Amino acid sequence: MTARMKDVRTYIEELERTKEGRPEQVKEGLEIYIALWQKVIERGVVEETEGIDAALAKIEKEGGLYAAAGESSGVN
Repeated sequence: MTARMKDVRTYIEELERTKEGRPEQVKEGLEIYIALWQKVIERGVVEETEGIDAALAKIEKEGGLYAAAGESSGVN
């Protein structure tokens, strides 16, 4: 895997680090986004060790991050 090609685990770790020094609202948004990614992993849609590009393709095939996580987007 090249430096540009991150795996899902590294991507989530980087997201965690970006929370520092951010306004509270941004931190909350990042926490929600990270939680959705973790649910996608728990549901077996993607694995932590796979490349982010492959993971995003699988998530898109499921209908997006909310759908892949088994969540309702709240959009009607």
